[in-house]
Amino acid sequence: MYMKAYVIVLSALAASACLTDEGDGPSVAASLAKVVSSDSQQAPAGGWVANPLRVTAVTEDGSPALRASVAWQIVDGPGGSSVSDTVTVTDGVGHANVLVRVGGVGTHTVRATLVSNGDQVVTFTVQSVPAPALSSVTPNVFGAGEVVVVAGQNFTAETRFEMGGTVVSAVDGTLSPTVVSVVAPPCLPGGTTEVRALFAGVSSSAVSAMYTEVSAPIVLAPGEYVAVKPEDVAGCATIPAPPAVGAEYLIAPQSRSRVEDRSVNYRFGTGAVVPTSVSGATSRSNFALRFHDFLRQQDRELPNAKLPEGGLAGARVVANVEVGDRRDFVACDKIGCNLTADFPPVRAEAMYVGTRATIYLDLDAPAAGFATADFAEIGALFDEQLYDVGTRAYGAESDVDGNGLVTILMTPVVNGLTPIDSCEVSFVTGFFFSIDLNPVFSGDPRSNQGEVFYALVPDPDGEFGCDHQVDRVKRSIPVTFVHEFQHMISYHQHVLLRGGTAEIKWLNEAMSHVAEELAALRFLDLSDSTRFNRFAIGNLANAYDYLENASATALLWEEGSGELIQRGAGWLFLRWMADQFGEGVLRRLSETELTGAANVEAAVGEPFGRLLTDWFLSNWVSDLPGFATPDRLRYTTWQFRTTYASLNEQAPDVFPDPFPIVPITFSTDTPFGRTGTLRSGSGDYYILNQGPGSPGRALEFVSPSGQPLGESASPVLNIIRIR
Repeated sequence: MYMKAYVIVLSALAASACLTDEGDGPSVAASLAKVVSSDSQQAPAGGWVANPLRVTAVTEDGSPALRASVAWQIVDGPGGSSVSDTVTVTDGVGHANVLVRVGGVGTHTVRATLVSNGDQVVTFTVQSVPAPALSSVTPNVFGAGEVVVVAGQNFTAETRFEMGGTVVSAVDGTLSPTVVSVVAPPCLPGGTTEVRALFAGVSSSAVSAMYTEVSAPIVLAPGEYVAVKPEDVAGCATIPAPPAVGAEYLIAPQSRSRVEDRSVNYRFGTGAVVPTSVSGATSRSNFALRFHDFLRQQDRELPNAKLPEGGLAGARVVANVEVGDRRDFVACDKIGCNLTADFPPVRAEAMYVGTRATIYLDLDAPAAGFATADFAEIGALFDEQLYDVGTRAYGAESDVDGNGLVTILMTPVVNGLTPIDSCEVSFVTGFFFSIDLNPVFSGDPRSNQGEVFYALVPDPDGEFGCDHQVDRVKRSIPVTFVHEFQHMISYHQHVLLRGGTAEIKWLNEAMSHVAEELAALRFLDLSDSTRFNRFAIGNLANAYDYLENASATALLWEEGSGELIQRGAGWLFLRWMADQFGEGVLRRLSETELTGAANVEAAVGEPFGRLLTDWFLSNWVSDLPGFATPDRLRYTTWQFRTTYASLNEQAPDVFPDPFPIVPITFSTDTPFGRTGTLRSGSGDYYILNQGPGSPGRALEFVSPSGQPLGESASPVLNIIRIR
């Protein structure tokens, strides 16, 4: 983790070492109970239930059992049902979850069994009802803007429909269980097109029809939108003359690539090109980010293996730790640490021992550091709040050393990582290194054989590097803890439990930044505005930088260090997903062996490209004044225009505009042209304003030389009518 060198007060709220002998280790689950509210759900046949089934495991004294394995099995029903995972583990409050996809119509029984005690069994029932199915479309040959009648069965208010991959809305008042009228979207490829019903994270079988290409304008009502592929623009994307009151559109060229680090240069407009420089990705020398990237790259490149039963063979339980106990560690001291000499020994003393964490302080730390009360405050913060936030959202961390504790090692080795000339830009506040958990490194002298966070120490005189005052360290390292805790959990869930590879970097970082936000929202609920500010401001600043220059930044990245601006994009994307699909989507992203775009698609049951379009448009229209924003294009946790307007008043040097997206505006009265670059997931924003009497015009969306854009970066032209 890293910390940007500025600190801003936020007032704009959301709109709403001695190794001991082996001890007893962690508590053992004794009983299992189902969370009744997750039982008796209903879903259309073939679809996913809306909410996970959930059980609670407790110990003999009734406290939540952590990391208890729960086996899930479909034991009765019409057949065809499945669970998202056959074994899941309980989180910090003793909950284990699973999703169910139902098969044939009827009642399905799901059994949950406590693996450590097969007598502890609970069952759930899930009712599968007939699913939406299509039988015909009339007429069977149609073009853009025509009303098409879709016939079938079992349509409900939750059923959506798509033509050629474009979601279409039901004409008001036409939806019944067996029929609905929809308007054919513009700009589909000519020829055979497929019509489907969408429900419960899946789609129905298709009914085929013929789509007739016509050179007709794109006719959209306010709030309607379409994503047009470049090959369809030339024959289709014409903006019609406006009504008497005029019209306004947001037009957002975007790369919908599901592959990291793709880009394409483009030309957009109505014919005449104004010479412009092609936007370039931001490049900064940021040591802290490069170090963090090295660690996450190691997560993906180290030889991985599932954790053996019983934990790491080379680990010894550090049980019954007491304040004052001492222990030996090692700590990575540079980017690229690999040799044993790159992991200097650290002798440390336990300064805090809690229920979830213990804090050790390097004996070589400067004397002018934390007081006993500071260690107690930081440790209690992790025990009572941050641990719960992390495990509720993402599931349980590992316990390879069997002591049930996360170890926080505060050492000046971390201070020494940051070069002096980087102190005013950013500095390393702490980190997690997966070599400590990886079974391949069991017994390796470079591994601490346990769950360890590394954190810097206060160093007011700059003895070991940057001059870190006590208050600054006290503010920064709790944010580091919850960020790095997600990385630790993710590595456990993807690699140690399921034998997969570590999550790809862009999504892994996005999930950690959401963890920071979830902690901020927890403190907001507790009326702790100071901590809310500390945990929220980093994401808000990063997201502002992204929205200010989205075309310079890839949402999906794997190469390089992942600049803060890219992490701002990732946080926004996951926040929008959680607002649209519920925060349970975060747990689904964690408890899987899938990674990247495939993980996102599996978690929400929709094509990745569609998600990208809807998110990218949401960034502008979510809380746009005077606009009836479609529900699909909303953030619900934040009112960003309100928040950023307040931040602009407080700190205009950091937040120079009341809202960071300032689209390039043009009209159809005069020719317009612009060049730019689209990077994976991102793009540009343009506003087309048409006054009364303005003409209609055809749009172009090609390479700067006028050639076709090609498909390598999956470019699309998103168009939504504002008024």
